Amino acid sequence: MQCKNCHTSLNPDYGYCPSCGAKVIRNRLTLKSVTQDLGYLVFNLDNTLFKTFRHLFTQPERVITGYISGTRKKHMSPISYFAIAITLVGILFFVLRNVYHIDLTPGNLTSNGKTPNMDYIFDYQSIITYLIVPMYALMTWLLFFDKKKLNFTEHLVANAYITGQVSMVQVIVCLPVFGLTNMRYDLFTWLFLLLTVTYQFYVFKKIYQIGFGSTFLRGFFYLILFVILMLVIGTLILFVSMAAGRISIEDFRT
Repeated sequence: MQCKNCHTSLNPDYGYCPSCGAKVIRNRLTLKSVTQDLGYLVFNLDNTLFKTFRHLFTQPERVITGYISGTRKKHMSPISYFAIAITLVGILFFVLRNVYHIDLTPGNLTSNGKTPNMDYIFDYQSIITYLIVPMYALMTWLLFFDKKKLNFTEHLVANAYITGQVSMVQVIVCLPVFGLTNMRYDLFTWLFLLLTVTYQFYVFKKIYQIGFGSTFLRGFFYLILFVILMLVIGTLILFVSMAAGRISIEDFRT
């Protein structure tokens, strides 16, 4: 008997291949077996997705430093977790725009009170998020440079987990909030930003085992850097939008 994945010889009583870890399949597929496998993967609270989500709240330092140190089976990898979360956020924005009909870019950018339609930016939110996470990692790496516990790549791992986690929470919170209330999206964004930075530095406090004062100070400087980064990104988006013909100078005039 051989493993169908790596062709290693197996004893008849093996349930899993000792070489590649694949489950030994002896029976043909049936609707019942597929349903059971799907139920286990989706609804079992002990699978890696739910376990990662839960532990990133209760013991984030173990999830992140565990992955960095080589423990890769207990929790979902940062790339997979981040990718799933960003995909869910993409679905969320589709619902907000097309089902709830939420104005995602409110505000008065012009003197006559009219705002150019910038909602199309959310069509590219996944790409923007993938590009911006390295910036988050650079900022946290600089703010904790004196500690030298994590290098830049390890900060990238930490921020991928953190961004994935807050994105999951954003999906869970936004759907009922905007489905049941008339809350402005820009107000929600600023409140959620404060909660995001709070969680982010709660995680780093756990990882670096530093006091509240040091954590608060670094978090305050991070918030300043974050606002500057958002202003730079916003400016770049405006220039790219004008270059692509999506908006024009006339949109900002009376």
